[in-house]
Amino acid sequence: MSLLHPYFIIAMIYMLIFSCLEVFNGKVEKKWLWILAIYLIIIAGLRNNVGPDYGSYKGIYIYSDAKDYISILMSAIGREGPQPVELEWLYVLINKILLNIFGAPFYMLTLVIAILAVFFKVEYVDDNTFYPFTFMLLMFIPGFFIGESGQIRQNLGSFIVYFGIRYIKERKFWAYLLCIYLAGGIHNVCYIFLPMYWLVKIPLNKYVMLFLIIVSVFLSPFEIYRSFGGFLNSVAADNTLSIGFNGYLDESVERINGAVGIPEIMMAILTFFLFVFDDKMKARFPYYEYHSIYVVIGICFYFIFRNNPIFSSRLAGAFIGFAYIIIPNSMYVVSARTKGLIYSFIIALVVFNFIVFSAFNNIKAGRFTIDLYQNYILP
Repeated sequence: MSLLHPYFIIAMIYMLIFSCLEVFNGKVEKKWLWILAIYLIIIAGLRNNVGPDYGSYKGIYIYSDAKDYISILMSAIGREGPQPVELEWLYVLINKILLNIFGAPFYMLTLVIAILAVFFKVEYVDDNTFYPFTFMLLMFIPGFFIGESGQIRQNLGSFIVYFGIRYIKERKFWAYLLCIYLAGGIHNVCYIFLPMYWLVKIPLNKYVMLFLIIVSVFLSPFEIYRSFGGFLNSVAADNTLSIGFNGYLDESVERINGAVGIPEIMMAILTFFLFVFDDKMKARFPYYEYHSIYVVIGICFYFIFRNNPIFSSRLAGAFIGFAYIIIPNSMYVVSARTKGLIYSFIIALVVFNFIVFSAFNNIKAGRFTIDLYQNYILP
């Protein structure tokens, strides 16, 4: 087992303290969330050669400067310019401006992306849960290391989309469409969220949800996603970064021939919360029906794409990142005793994720250990 750098442990202790306060004493002022945000921006945005994808993104940074502005802007409107732009236009444009105009070193890019991602993350959790610190603590491992410190493109794009959920609630289509457009300009997997503007209005009862999940589990071995190969490959075809992402994984825990692993256990946990607290959540939690749609799609996508590690992480993961919010939210609709049990389970899950992340050598693979992590301003 490897030792996580104290900078990350400090963040976890901070989140744990305020998590206890918000769960048992009531909502905490947002300023404490912004203090956490600034700290997370520093340890993610100013990291030095940390994260399995660090080298790949550095290569993209140099690549982006070779593209002219006309080609990038033509790509933004779906047209082909003088030069091919193989990556999403907005991400290339951000890289281009930082390097071409400001001559900024690479760590300025990771800083800018971290600022944007954490800003949208804070706004999203503040909008969608009464327990933002608890949710962020629950998702910190492995979310922060795979997201803000790893797959920074999909992470930023996803949180722009999650932020845009406020416009679904307000039924502001053009504002939501703008979020999808900008998020898709960072990572094209975000375009799959466009139908959510209408899908959230479809009522789901327990029988419909159970039917959809069972059908998805049944379809899992048949790999029906191959029928949509061209479209899906264009969404998830970032092979260089996928290699980096796999640095977080331990080959000894690969699931083959239908074996059950940690992802399946997490899907079971989500399904449990989805069904056990469904009635109470519908009655008491604002816009829970919208949340449940994301959960069901995430679970179904996971099983449909289960045999493809890229699709199951990129396509399903985009929805699963939102789905976990129903776990802390369930504490809002139950008795004090049940709230305590759920909170104990969440903390146990955090500890479990910490141990798994350490035991599978993921901390070393990403250079997050006490001896490998480096930061440009922190000692």
